[in-house]
Formats: sequence, C-alpha cells, structure tokens
Amino acid sequence: MSEDRPVIVIHGIANRDPQVVAGRVAELSAAALGRWTMHSAYWGDLGSSTLGVELAVPPGPGQPWDVRDGEPPPAADDAGLGLAGPVPLTPAQRLELVRARARQTLDPPLVESRGAPPDVTGEVLDAIAQEWPRTRWLRHADDPTLLAEVGAALAGAALDAVGDAGHEVRDPGAIRRTIRRRLPELDRVAGAAVGAAGERFYTWARIARARYVALTLGDVLVYQRHGERIRARIRERIAAVAGERAGREEPVHLIGHSLGAVIALDLATGEDPVRTAGLVTFGCQWPLFHLFDPRGGQLAPYDGSGPVLLPDSLDRWSNLWHPLDPLGFVASRLFRWADGSTPRDVRVEHLLSDQLYTHSAYWTNPRLVSVLHETFAEPESR
Repeated sequence: MSEDRPVIVIHGIANRDPQVVAGRVAELSAAALGRWTMHSAYWGDLGSSTLGVELAVPPGPGQPWDVRDGEPPPAADDAGLGLAGPVPLTPAQRLELVRARARQTLDPPLVESRGAPPDVTGEVLDAIAQEWPRTRWLRHADDPTLLAEVGAALAGAALDAVGDAGHEVRDPGAIRRTIRRRLPELDRVAGAAVGAAGERFYTWARIARARYVALTLGDVLVYQRHGERIRARIRERIAAVAGERAGREEPVHLIGHSLGAVIALDLATGEDPVRTAGLVTFGCQWPLFHLFDPRGGQLAPYDGSGPVLLPDSLDRWSNLWHPLDPLGFVASRLFRWADGSTPRDVRVEHLLSDQLYTHSAYWTNPRLVSVLHETFAEPESR
C-alpha cells in the first residue's frame, strides 16, 4: 500500500489563479477521503500572455481598426441567420417546404383571378424541382420560414410571367425561364445575408473569446517552445513537498489533466525522468501528440510495426476519457511496457446535461476517485 506516497497534481491549460487550482485539488483530495496528501503543482504563471490579444483580431463590418474602441455586435443580433433552424432538415424536406408554399400560393381562385392557365401550379412545381439542385445556399437552408417565403416568391413571379396570357399559354417556356432566373437571384440574396450576418457573428465571437483562445491555444504553444521551464517548475514542486530524492530514487504519484497530463508523461518518459509509482491522466492528448510529433526522451517514434515501448520509469498508468470530450484520447492501443502490459484506458460515462464543457467534467466525476484508489493503492510491482 502507498497511502504515504505524495501525490502531485498538475493542472491543464487556461489556469491563472493558483488558489482556484489549489481549491480544486483540495476538493479532489476530500472526495478521495484524504487517503493521500495531494499537492498542487501550479505552473499557470508560466503560460501564455493575454496582453494586447485583441489587437490581432480583425474588425467587423463598420468597426474601426482599433478594435478596443469598437463595440462588438451582440450575439443576439445574429441569432436568426436564416439558414439554421433548430432541427436539421433533409434535402427532400427543404424542397418540399418550398413547393408546398408555392402550391398554397397558387390556389385555384388566385390563379383564375390572375388569368393564368389552370395547369400553372404543376408547371411551377416541376420547374422548382428541376432548378433546385443548382442553388448553392438555399438547398442547405434549415429555416422553414425562409424556405416557405422562397416558394411564395417563385409562385408570384410565375403568375406575373403568365398572367397576361389568358387561359391559353402563349409561351410554354415562360414559367420555367422565370423560375430559372428568379431562383438563383433568391439564392444570391440568401447567401449575401448569411455572409453579412456570419461575418458579424464570427467577429463578435473572436473578439469576445480572444482572451480564452490566448489562454488555451496559447498555453499549448508556450509549452511546445518552453516546456523545459514548465517541467522544471514541476520538479521543483516535487522536491519541495517530498524531498530531493522524490521522483529520482523514490517514485511519486502523479495526476495530470489535459496539458497537465502531457507534462506529467513528458516528465515520466524523458531522458532524466521523474519516476512514477502511479499516474492517472484524464482529458489527455499525449498519445495523439506522440503520433504527430514524437516526444523523444526514452520513447521511440511510432513506425507502424508495433506499439511504442514505455520505460520502467513510468509505472501503473490509468487514463480516463469520455466520448463527449473531443480532447481526450486513449493510450492502450499505442503503448506497451516491455512485459507486454498496457496502460489502462477507462471510459467515463457522462451526460451532456451534467456539464456543458465536458473536457473539465472529470474533476467531479466519481469514476476519477475510484481510479485513483485502484491505481495508487495497489502494489507498484508489475
């Protein structure tokens, strides 16, 4: 048993308040019934800077180049872009909404009062069906109101084209030519509206979320360039709480979330490794990173001939992931130890209704606590 072994917790991206990180670690320790003494290894102050990040964001329509003086458009203004409904429609449903409104517009009394031929409805519906696949924007629209109005506009244009012909159609191709001309016009109008609204929305989103992007993506970029400085901070923290021998002669337990998991694994597999008696990661991208850009240290690149061997400095690795986390990856298919054993991938069940930002949902999930017990409390020998 190893309850007396220190547990070092390494946080992930976008953390700039050490007290918040320490509080989260304390909550996790309490959830684990205080079985291990958990220590926060804070490195957020070494992450990316957000100063002036808004100066790199392009302005929106009508905004001055100095975006600090411009008011970003509110998100509510762009809620109804016209092409996005609450439920996606099938291609057949979109076309049918247009044709249904055209059919409704061309009701017999109106057709008769306009002096149009009695078979105009069938000709209009056939022409819409034939020309519809050539649209660029409308055939992807999911807003029923927009599609219905297109149908009404096409029906009205067709009536205008043949209304003076009486019951005898003087030009049999007039309806089809009208639909062929008007439908692309409506399609361009829809595209222009979406383009203008979309530009305003994305400009607002980029301005509103610029600092968050700087904290998240920025931290990843900083770690890629200055990883040794951040890893040195973790080594200093380990030595401070567990002594100079910790991580060298005496293994430690590590917990890592997100980029913190990457940091922990880089430490445990490097040329001068931090020896681990147990490692628990969650929301971990390290397996994917090794495929993209081999981590080096004691690890060989993946060459397709078989799994990548893990060093003995890394022991008992459990990796939690859940299906709704786009940043969580698995390790057991890519890595092996020399004896053929694999890291333990643990699927975490999670409901989207529990928490929207699923990448951080592990901290309060009971499965994390049970995996900590299973990984840290069992004998370290393999």
